Amino acid sequence: MELRIALPNLEIQSQVNSAGCGLINVFASDLFDFIDKGLRKAKGANWLTEMQVQNVGADQNFKDPSVLLKELVNKGQSPLRGPVSALVPQANWKDFYKRLDDLLGERHLWVHNEIKADAEQLKSLVVLVNKISWTLELPVVTECEALREHITPDEVVVPIEPAEPEAAASELAAELGRFTSDDEIPIGTPIVGPFISHSYTLHLNGSVRDRRTDELLGDLIEDGDTIGALLIARKPNGGRLRITETGEVAAYFGDSWVFLAKVQPETWFPGHLSK
Repeated sequence: MELRIALPNLEIQSQVNSAGCGLINVFASDLFDFIDKGLRKAKGANWLTEMQVQNVGADQNFKDPSVLLKELVNKGQSPLRGPVSALVPQANWKDFYKRLDDLLGERHLWVHNEIKADAEQLKSLVVLVNKISWTLELPVVTECEALREHITPDEVVVPIEPAEPEAAASELAAELGRFTSDDEIPIGTPIVGPFISHSYTLHLNGSVRDRRTDELLGDLIEDGDTIGALLIARKPNGGRLRITETGEVAAYFGDSWVFLAKVQPETWFPGHLSK
């Protein structure tokens, strides 16, 4: 099968960015084709027209990656979820749609050039797209494998992550004031970046994991679990996190990355922030 994206020169940021955006576009195209095939079988060839007539998805172009991902992530009763949820085991629905939410946030970063487009960033994107695509058996897994081999030819494929158990936020949140900056901007304020190359996952139990190394903040610093309690209290459904060089932790909401908290180098992953 001929690749639908060009393998980039990893030393040229513009080529890496094009590959990242291209991968997202190819994924979205495959995802829509998968959904279209399922809904044509279940509802007939005119399912989309009928949906628009009923004002469920009027004037929406689901071939636009942003529109498609927002529909699937934000509308639990969307008809477009039907073919997806029919294939994904029910026990994994929350984890699967959270991954789509992560990808929606990553798309924003890549399209708006809010990250440094390098090999590590592209690798992280490839891993995320591959995990989603593998579950649905989308053709884009071919592009994911080609990019993975191009970036790290000797590396073993990253295994699919299990769903995280849900847990309540820690009572340590009451002590959080001493771990965050006193001059915080309002929670929810859009953060443009630029963000450092590391990205993180905020799990439902309040743990914060470095997506590249799998290290947990709570295992590295004494107050790591307290920081996690702050973040999960402010974003109860967890998800992907980014951080600026000055320690502004951001999560993806709606159409932008927004402020959650500001941390100091000594209260974050060692070596990630400059002192």
